[in-house]
Amino acid sequence: MIERSDTVNPKSLRGVGLDDPYGPEAEIQNPKLPLEVHSDLKLQGHELSHMGFKPAEGVQVRKEAFGLLFYDYRGPRLYFVPSKDLIDVGFFAGRQSVSGLIASICAQKDCTKALVEEKIIRVLTKLEDKGLIYGQPIR
Repeated sequence: MIERSDTVNPKSLRGVGLDDPYGPEAEIQNPKLPLEVHSDLKLQGHELSHMGFKPAEGVQVRKEAFGLLFYDYRGPRLYFVPSKDLIDVGFFAGRQSVSGLIASICAQKDCTKALVEEKIIRVLTKLEDKGLIYGQPIR
């Protein structure tokens, strides 16, 4: 994920999928965002497998050709998530769990659960660290 003001990485919006070197799994790191992959499905002390996510107050998310666009009215700031069709905007309604999202992506794409889990956790971690989304348990 890059911020609009981040011009250090011009290739970051070129992602086309899980196997693309410039896609959401690219190892291009923004120094403002430390990269931590939580492969055990934990994010800030929460068990992710049964968590749903919603945009924080003052944040809107919409689908774009490159992936997702988060607009923070509190800033205002734009955040681009070059995920293509990996995560649907509907996921951020908070009704689908992370494990459900991972399972649906694995069913649609020819990739391993471990790879999908790593990418999804990375994206959700960055979005939550920025205060753009928050998790809540789904019962």
